[in-house]
Amino acid sequence: MWLLGASAAEEVAEKAALISIDVPADYKWVLLALVGVFFANQYLVVGVMQARKKYGIKYPNLYAPPGHKNEEAFNCAQRAHQNTVESQALFLVELVVVGLFYPLFVATCGALYSVGRILYGYGYATKGPDGRLIGSLISHLGDLPLQIAVFKLCYVAFTTW
Repeated sequence: MWLLGASAAEEVAEKAALISIDVPADYKWVLLALVGVFFANQYLVVGVMQARKKYGIKYPNLYAPPGHKNEEAFNCAQRAHQNTVESQALFLVELVVVGLFYPLFVATCGALYSVGRILYGYGYATKGPDGRLIGSLISHLGDLPLQIAVFKLCYVAFTTW
């Protein structure tokens, strides 16, 4: 705010103080879904830590060095976590924003996503790339409807707000 004069800065502060968001009573389920995503991620983190110890993959290597005797086994555990992290930021934003309008729908999406990510990680780490399918399908039952809901909200915002 240093670019604004003192009176302009005060005006902006006053207007910012007037902003309010009505949070639906069922938003508590969205918060619970966020907790579920946290625990799903932690499950995957622990899986990578255990695989590092089991297969002797030291930091700073993100993946097993080429030719390592357990390269595929470790990389599968690491990819399960990495794949989740790659899309998680957008998923969380969608969860929080869409949850303001459809909290129970979003909580269901969050639960499906979390369960799916755990199954994805377990399957990938124990059965290799072929073990990802069930978890992938379940987690996409959570994230794809949420993405569609974001498009719906955009449509509603531009046509009615």
